[in-house]
Amino acid sequence: MSPSGSDSNTGSSTANALKTLKGVLAKVTASKPADAVNIVVAEGTFVNQSVTWTYFNGQPITFAPPAGAATKPIFDGEGTGLTWFTMGDSTDVAVPTNLHFIGLAVTNYWLGLDLGRDKAPGNSHNEVRNMLFERVGAFYTHGLPNPKGYAALRLRQSSNNTITSNRFHGVKNSNAADSDGDGQNEDLTGYIHAIYLAHNARSNVIMDNEFNQVTGDAVRTRDGSDNNLIERNRFITAGKYSAYSDWIDDIGDECPSHGNNFKDNTVGDGYFGPFKAGFVTHTYGPDDRCSDGDGGTLPPRIIETGTVIQ
Repeated sequence: MSPSGSDSNTGSSTANALKTLKGVLAKVTASKPADAVNIVVAEGTFVNQSVTWTYFNGQPITFAPPAGAATKPIFDGEGTGLTWFTMGDSTDVAVPTNLHFIGLAVTNYWLGLDLGRDKAPGNSHNEVRNMLFERVGAFYTHGLPNPKGYAALRLRQSSNNTITSNRFHGVKNSNAADSDGDGQNEDLTGYIHAIYLAHNARSNVIMDNEFNQVTGDAVRTRDGSDNNLIERNRFITAGKYSAYSDWIDDIGDECPSHGNNFKDNTVGDGYFGPFKAGFVTHTYGPDDRCSDGDGGTLPPRIIETGTVIQ
């Protein structure tokens, strides 16, 4: 891929580079490679790109700059309300989706990277590494397509992923916007998260990331998103109520998440000032909904150890 490429090219060399993610998807889908696929993303700025990715072959499919690149290639949504990259459904949930995003910058999008749907079929074994997510959320898209943005990186039914060494800088919603058309402005700052794991997003590793200028809780789990590891991350001016929280509504049929490990993280103030005592991590909603019913003991919802407060 190159900002100066063309989707009429073959995409087989630098001189014949493609221009858009949609063009890359069309070429890959047409050729149906059975082996690993490397999408080499040239340095420069790609404007207003958005794709729903639907090709999976179980082998690694990698989006990364060329070896030796001096700067991150930039995908700039220009504040028009787009989601940069959405994972479509896999045809066989037993086959890992195996997408790898390495060394790219994503800026001025409503939502950055969206891995999975609310319910089945799910996806797994993806990697997000050394990425920059900057200026993501409805605050930066003038409320488009909705004033209530949700995440820079959202995982739903998405498990066994590694999210490492990324920087999330500027993930925001407005504190005065009308999300439901009733003419009344609302404070929507708490609805957006740097990383949002929901609906059985399990056994993910979130390690060595930096979270800065995030209006909502920087990491949020929801609805049976169990056994995730959040380790050695740095939180700077990030979080409305907590750096990390697990949430379900007080009513409904969603299940609390269990066994999530918040380990050896460094935490400064939240976005709106110091966190309340005991609120670096926090849970919402009933702890015992969806219990196994036979007297078994579930692990704690959040296991916090080794937090360094700065």
